[in-house]
Amino acid sequence: MHAHPELSGQEFDTAVLIARELTLAGLNPRLLPKGNGVLCDIDGRPDGPVIALRADIDALPLTDVKDVPYRSTVDGVCHACGHDVHTTIMLGVGMLLGRLAERGELNGRVRLIFQPAEEILPCGSLEVIEAGGLDDVVQIFALHCDPNLPVGRIGLRVGPITAAADNVTVRLTGP
Repeated sequence: MHAHPELSGQEFDTAVLIARELTLAGLNPRLLPKGNGVLCDIDGRPDGPVIALRADIDALPLTDVKDVPYRSTVDGVCHACGHDVHTTIMLGVGMLLGRLAERGELNGRVRLIFQPAEEILPCGSLEVIEAGGLDDVVQIFALHCDPNLPVGRIGLRVGPITAAADNVTVRLTGP
């Protein structure tokens, strides 16, 4: 995914890749109506809650300056914010939860939300909500890479963190 990033709202190949991997793992993903994001319910025992896990999948309009084999192959676009990592982690978690559900060891339902267009306004969370992504959800968890934490450490916080998106319009007039 790092080598083939897609900008906000254009995550069509990324969504297909996610859906394919989840399907190969025996799960039943569904694409968002525009085809640029994915929802996937993993059904455990029916008496439990619906918990959502969310990962962002879009890339940024930045040039990848790393000289590594997995460097972005798309000019002026790269995963500079770790969304490819978020997506990869959630794919792995989804595969593990699918195995637990098969063995009857998952209490309730887990909804995987692979959200498009996190980096722009209006953001892809609106598409997720319109597609029913938050229906019946009692809690939602997300993750984010934090370069300020040492490797091997996990930081937790209730509520928003590192969230910021603004549209700014500047109009200049004069001679």
